[in-house]
Amino acid sequence: MAVCIRLKRLGRRNRAHWRICATDKRAARDGRVIEELGWYDPHKKNEEKILIDRERVMHWLKTGAKPSATVGQLLLHSGINAKGNEVPARPWKKRKKHAPPQPAVERIAEEKAKAEATGATGDAARKPEGA
Repeated sequence: MAVCIRLKRLGRRNRAHWRICATDKRAARDGRVIEELGWYDPHKKNEEKILIDRERVMHWLKTGAKPSATVGQLLLHSGINAKGNEVPARPWKKRKKHAPPQPAVERIAEEKAKAEATGATGDAARKPEGA
């Protein structure tokens, strides 16, 4: 029996969380599992996103279970590589916060200033030339 370590989806629509499971490769994604090894919740903070039973995961990896690509990345975040060896934990990427869009009032004031500088007024300032 080919064993793989992969994710099993739980939760509701738009609020999914995942269980990390050792399963037969031929079983359905949310089907029968051999053993549940932990969970992953992408909606939590970085340190709280993942909980893994390290001892059991290392056991399965040493006995030949293959992790899926996603589980392999999650294991690296908790300091385990795909062969079941200890490695330095990979830090989570920090999300960049985008600046809020420029308020409409400021944008309109800039448009008026450009129109006054070119000498155009009213609707003529907004219409492109040749229109």
